[in-house]
Amino acid sequence: MSIQSKAPLRASQRKELQRQKLRRQARLRALVLLVIIGAAWIIDFAFFNNTTSNNSAYAFIIAKSVALGALLNWVAQTVFAWFVFRYSGAQARQNIVGSLYFGQIVKWVIVIAGFSLIFMTIKSLSAAAIVVGFMTMQIGQFLTLWKIR
Repeated sequence: MSIQSKAPLRASQRKELQRQKLRRQARLRALVLLVIIGAAWIIDFAFFNNTTSNNSAYAFIIAKSVALGALLNWVAQTVFAWFVFRYSGAQARQNIVGSLYFGQIVKWVIVIAGFSLIFMTIKSLSAAAIVVGFMTMQIGQFLTLWKIR
């Protein structure tokens, strides 16, 4: 058990503490993604998977769709976080603001292009499940940010 010092942290210590928090947040987001995909697969297998059908093209449509929606959200949010946390410090405040705006634009481009690509290329999917996967991942990311210290 370490005793907390009242001395202020040096800049290098603050940056390392921030990096640790960001790594923890990234691990939590990846865990949320895996939990969503696993839960969708279990629900699809238990309730929607028709084992009497021999057509494998329609197997696990709900699970694949939820996984695609959640993965799209995860990729977009990860790219956004990379842009936002590239710069730090008071001297880089204009770069931080510019990165925030540019990261948000890139995030929306990824989301729009991702949805377009998913709907144009994959034939057997559930549009509602893709949106549910996307929104579930968004809620999961919000919950992981809620009480992180």
